[in-house]
Amino acid sequence: MSEDNIVWIGEQTALLTKAQALLVTETPTLFDEKNLNIIEDNNYRVAPWGLHNLLPQTVMEMIERVEIIGTNSDFNARVCYGNGPKLARLKRDEDGKIRDWAEVTEGKEYDWFLENNVPQLTLEMLTDLSYFANSFPLFIFDKDFKGIKRMLHRDAMFSRWGLDKNDQIKWMLYSAKWDKSPGSIPAKEDIEKSYVIDEYAAVRDIQTQLKAKAYKRVCMALYLPCPGRPYYSYPNWYSVFRSGWYDQIKGIPELKSAIMEHNLGIRHIIYVADKYFQYREVQEGIAQDDIAARKVFKKKVVKELNDWACGAENQGKAMTVLKEMTGNGNTEEKYITVETIQDTIKEGEFLTDYETVANIISYAMGVHPSLIGAVPGKNSNSLSGSNIREIYLMKQAQMRPFIDLVLRPFSIVKQINGWDKDIAVVLPEYIFTTLDQNKSGKQESTNTYAQ
Repeated sequence: MSEDNIVWIGEQTALLTKAQALLVTETPTLFDEKNLNIIEDNNYRVAPWGLHNLLPQTVMEMIERVEIIGTNSDFNARVCYGNGPKLARLKRDEDGKIRDWAEVTEGKEYDWFLENNVPQLTLEMLTDLSYFANSFPLFIFDKDFKGIKRMLHRDAMFSRWGLDKNDQIKWMLYSAKWDKSPGSIPAKEDIEKSYVIDEYAAVRDIQTQLKAKAYKRVCMALYLPCPGRPYYSYPNWYSVFRSGWYDQIKGIPELKSAIMEHNLGIRHIIYVADKYFQYREVQEGIAQDDIAARKVFKKKVVKELNDWACGAENQGKAMTVLKEMTGNGNTEEKYITVETIQDTIKEGEFLTDYETVANIISYAMGVHPSLIGAVPGKNSNSLSGSNIREIYLMKQAQMRPFIDLVLRPFSIVKQINGWDKDIAVVLPEYIFTTLDQNKSGKQESTNTYAQ
């Protein structure tokens, strides 16, 4: 969108065409859950998930703009999925250790496995853990409250924790309308409410609920440990949003396209901290939860900066900007910073920048770029097959916590429904090998993950 010599390339970046400058604003702080207020109405008390209670929706929008992040998140889920979940009869040695297994294809356990589409369930749980570090499986009781008839998974984007009067998690509230009115609670009829069981005593809690016959379904929280977060966990790799690397990798294709379209060189980059907009919004009396007003005001401020940057009457003049001291007064943080750059777009330098940032983001997400199959950029190098195989095996080992989490609900079903003690849902993994050992180059591991 172009207006008054300003070309917006994404919500955070604007090309000031007349001033030949790029204005970059920080991604707003999305992850400060500890300082957010509980959302209440006459029916529910909800723990907000990020700013405006829309962190999952916002994160997905951001992921969809950068192929590296989406591909890495998907890879982390798929590497855990391995050869897919199987219903197996475990074979143990004299010490009770699992040595092998055989696939089960009949019986009441197999009927439950087929009816509940366990492969789909498993992939959904792994995907939400990879993207959001939280997953929301449901147990549906049979009509006689004798066991668990069905198991479902609710999309994390539309799931929120409902709290009791002591701010403890009691309900899982599922609705597709959280984003229809940000910061508020959907109508009661638009919410599916499920009781949340104690994940540390899940079997005992479910047995209690079956006896009470109070609820038809219950939810079990699956999450990756995240210190200091009272309600929702966050993947460690969300640091790429807060560090600024996300803004850089998202802006490179947009910037290159805009520069080529307008046949311009860029002489300056103007960095504007999100705190600057917050400061100005307070002066203007704009509430932080008024999203529409904040967007309009942001464009007004950018126009002011553009007028300063390209106005002939301002040539040679300085701008008065805010700053604060951080780190016990040892570090100076400026709200606005201007950098002079060389025009190197014709030399392809942006491709090198893209490759560098892509590798940093892949590092944060724990994915070696060679595992995906290609390293972005003009200096791509390929590792040998042996090196890639070893890296892949290391990656499989590192993802064991994910696998243990998603197998836990099936272990609970086994105990509640009284399955045979040697029957379990397992996740066999692929082991890539050399062609002289296996013509396909891969084989199934007998070191199966099971609970």
